Amino acid sequence: MKKIIFTGFSPNLTERDVLIALKFLCLPWKWFTLLDACGPIGFSLINGKYIKIAEEKLKQYFKIKYAYTFDSGRSALYFALKSLRAGEGDEILTQAYTCVVVPNAICQTGAKPVYVDICNDFNMDPEDLEKKITHKSKILIIQHTFGLPAQLGKLLLIAKKYNLKVVEDCAHSFGAKYNGQFVGTFGDIGMFSFGADKTISCVRGGALITKNSELADKIKQYQNNLPLPLMSKTIQHLLHYPLFFVGKPLYGIKIGKVLLYIAKKFNIINHIIYKPEKSGHPVPFYPARLANALAQILINQLQEVDEINDHRRRIAKLYTNFVHNKKVRHPTSDIRHPKLRYTILTKHPRKMHDYAKKHGIILGNWYNTVIAPADIDLEKIGYKKGDCPNAELLASQSINLPTNRCTTEKDAKRIVKVINQFNRPVA
Repeated sequence: MKKIIFTGFSPNLTERDVLIALKFLCLPWKWFTLLDACGPIGFSLINGKYIKIAEEKLKQYFKIKYAYTFDSGRSALYFALKSLRAGEGDEILTQAYTCVVVPNAICQTGAKPVYVDICNDFNMDPEDLEKKITHKSKILIIQHTFGLPAQLGKLLLIAKKYNLKVVEDCAHSFGAKYNGQFVGTFGDIGMFSFGADKTISCVRGGALITKNSELADKIKQYQNNLPLPLMSKTIQHLLHYPLFFVGKPLYGIKIGKVLLYIAKKFNIINHIIYKPEKSGHPVPFYPARLANALAQILINQLQEVDEINDHRRRIAKLYTNFVHNKKVRHPTSDIRHPKLRYTILTKHPRKMHDYAKKHGIILGNWYNTVIAPADIDLEKIGYKKGDCPNAELLASQSINLPTNRCTTEKDAKRIVKVINQFNRPVA
């Protein structure tokens, strides 16, 4: 059976992660305790030592004074904005070609998202940014898309000119640098995500870093006031590891596909984005603290992040050098940065997806719509068609190639061969 190559599907999964997850699932007394105020079941999670260790490792890695973990990047972003006093009447500038969780976090503070168009590198266009600043503009969110740093020099000058606070959205870019300095350390606050498909992952998690002691105090206060994560949700996250570990190798003979479908359908594993979030509403069980059980998995991945990013660079270089199909464009050939996904453009993305799938390759679709995923209510998050025309154009042509640690050089060469062979059939 030919190996199925995945772009997503828990790409950071390792045997060690599976063993940690099974340890906590089989020895639950290591991570939950009986509490009086936790409802009829009475169980909640211990806010244990691994969270503190993970936060210390984040501080050491970025050489920064303050780091705080949360249940997810989206929750972390929300509290970053709250710490900067975002609220009713404020406008927060963020780029199009992003995930719905970003404008959701803005809207949940009471502020209004203002969408800025992007350049051909998928990052914010400084010229369009300056056009969209008003007297109500308060915060600028700078997203480093797919691990490629935005034009920080220009964007930070604009932020300074208009007295904007800056949050760096580093959900895609853990370990990336701009002029030798880690992204996430330039703005007032840096936000990171440890979701299932991110640079490093504990299925669901996020963090904020800052140099500012006053902001740190506010963030810490928000963190302290959060509930502990529900045991049922953390069990879902832990089950993600053994189920994907078994399901991915068996995907090609349908058993794995059925297994993962059932797991998702019956909520045995978590959803990346829940239905209420697609229409701009929060879910009742988040925000919360990071689960101690997931923090141990995060610690192990933190120890390997430089190796993971070096691997991403090698795979990206291979694509840059050898994908030469005339129906494909490389928006950027900069291979210095660890690309979360290597994104190419084609006028026929659906046909390319189908062609690759016939050859056992499941390509990625970030972002195939201007605000992802495709089935969200754009009106609810304040986006109007035509607001960001270049973002809309690039979204209609985007396809991702995998760079993750499960993608070997042999796999990448197979992907290159298939992409180069792709030729749109005559209608």
